[in-house]
Amino acid sequence: MKAFVAAQPREPGAAGPHRRAGLDRPRRERGITLVDVVVALVITLFTIIVVAQSFVVIQTIRRSASAAADAHGTAVFGLQALAIAAQNAGAGIAQAASAFDSCPVSADIATTLRPVSLVITDGGRADRPDTLAVRRSFSTRPLPARFVAAAAAGNSFQVEAVDGFAIGDRVIASSRTGQCAIADVTAVTPAGSGVVAIAHSAVAMDLPATSLVLNLGTASRGSTTRYDVVAGTLRSTDLANGDAPNPLLSNVANLKFQYGIDSDGDGALDTWVAADAAGGWSAANVLAAPRTTLDRIKALRIGIIARTEYPDRTQTRGFHWVLFDCERDDKTTCPGRLEGTIAAATAGGYRYRVLETVVPLRNLLWTRGP
Repeated sequence: MKAFVAAQPREPGAAGPHRRAGLDRPRRERGITLVDVVVALVITLFTIIVVAQSFVVIQTIRRSASAAADAHGTAVFGLQALAIAAQNAGAGIAQAASAFDSCPVSADIATTLRPVSLVITDGGRADRPDTLAVRRSFSTRPLPARFVAAAAAGNSFQVEAVDGFAIGDRVIASSRTGQCAIADVTAVTPAGSGVVAIAHSAVAMDLPATSLVLNLGTASRGSTTRYDVVAGTLRSTDLANGDAPNPLLSNVANLKFQYGIDSDGDGALDTWVAADAAGGWSAANVLAAPRTTLDRIKALRIGIIARTEYPDRTQTRGFHWVLFDCERDDKTTCPGRLEGTIAAATAGGYRYRVLETVVPLRNLLWTRGP
């Protein structure tokens, strides 16, 4: 008779007979080895290098584009400021040109009383900036007033006018026979029907009854302004009051001006000339020229070269610039054409922008015949 033994229930997790006997198959452990770490570090290092180089290239391109845009903006601003000044040249002066044509010649545009509206002073070479002086009147009375009586030295001017003169104005009186004087108005009083007496600072000459007086406007406002470039800075200077130069903008590499001339007297512009003695249009010649010669000036040509604020390390080639070019095949026949080269810099140079424009001298064109 066999005995039956009841099987004892096995507790959960208890090892079976094969586990107790050491018959379990060991599992393979998985993880990151040293080789994996080194490979990952190398890939990361190359990625950082590529990203850094790309960032440097992008930043260089961005800075170059931004700097070029700034240089272009500088050239545009300078060209616009000079064009506006040239457009106003001769305002209130050109209308009285015939009355003041007999005034004595002066070598300084700040002191001349002749009807000179603008003067270019040549820089001497194509790569040296020129200087421009512009004259205009700020008066509300653009035409000269006539004397009604002779004025002895020190006496008031008796002129035909009811308004247009005020205390503090600067006036020019001309005998129309070679005697001219400049003075500041100290008082204006009525002296009869349509006549005012203008008291003024001392004038050491007698003026006949045929004289004329021209109002230039408030004496404290400059009627003669010089524009020049010094150490790369475009400046404006009020020559009439002796003020210090006022800087307008920096980073100007060159500034050139030329006269537009009516060479045959038909009233139309024919050619462009530089303000040099060789062509007869130097500053001294213009200041001494009669009205018939001044009438031949019809327009002004302006060329400006501006550079970037900081040098560009990638810019190692010289910059060749051309101003006042034309479409002719033979460039030597282009009137007034200028060109030059700015030397290269091995450590990095500047980028440049060249702009130019033509300004008709409208006050001269509207008030003077051919």
